[in-house]
Amino acid sequence: MVATPVITAAGEPLRFAPLPMEDRKILLSQYEPFLDYLQEATGEDYEFRFYRDYARILEALWNDEVDLAYLGPLPYVRLTARDDRFVPLVTFLDETGQARYTCSLVGFVGDGLDLADLPGRRFALTQPYSTCGYLVTASLLRESGMGLEPGSFDYVGSHSEAILSVVRGSHAAAGAKTGIVEKFAHLGVVALAESDPLPGFLLVANPRTTSRAQRERIRQELVALDPADPADRARLAQWGEAIRHGAVPVDDASYAPVRRLDDALADGIPGIDR
Repeated sequence: MVATPVITAAGEPLRFAPLPMEDRKILLSQYEPFLDYLQEATGEDYEFRFYRDYARILEALWNDEVDLAYLGPLPYVRLTARDDRFVPLVTFLDETGQARYTCSLVGFVGDGLDLADLPGRRFALTQPYSTCGYLVTASLLRESGMGLEPGSFDYVGSHSEAILSVVRGSHAAAGAKTGIVEKFAHLGVVALAESDPLPGFLLVANPRTTSRAQRERIRQELVALDPADPADRARLAQWGEAIRHGAVPVDDASYAPVRRLDDALADGIPGIDR
């Protein structure tokens, strides 16, 4: 059965929600200038919505409580597994101009561990819906003939906290975004394994509450910003670190590698599927 479109009425703001990777106050400071730009560029009003966990954002999208969302690869894959009509608009570039990133399995250099030493050790993971959490960590271990056994890991919330858990010694290894791992290199963390490049974080539109014209305008206005242009660079500098380096169009096919990783987990992801 095809759901009835519920396009946002004229004059009503488009509701935007980002992943809760920081607390509400920090996220608002990161995304309010972004929404101000979209309002100026598109002539639409925008409203910031905050949800405390990844699963709640997906439910809000499915229930038409949100029109636009900033999602990571795994949340996007799970969103479209249930309803494949959600529209990817743009993916955001990193500071090097790349639209892809990698995840690393890290240890503490002082422990002298390598991959072969990890069976029976404890792992620190971010969150169930984090791409660099259970999904990629289990994949990296599987490639080395190991597994992520039940009871061998803890979800600790953020990439930074997972890395610091290794530094403090409460966990032997952690899964985290490589770009964040590199910021902690001075504390003695070392990559034991690294994933293949993965598609980046993206802006997703609800197909039932936004029109094709609205979606195309948002895409065009974000892609038009050039970090090399002084005026655009000054504007982007006010945005959050994850979205200030420009954006490029993206399509659903780009996320096939993440779907393959997800499909390879016979028992799914603890905290989501079991």
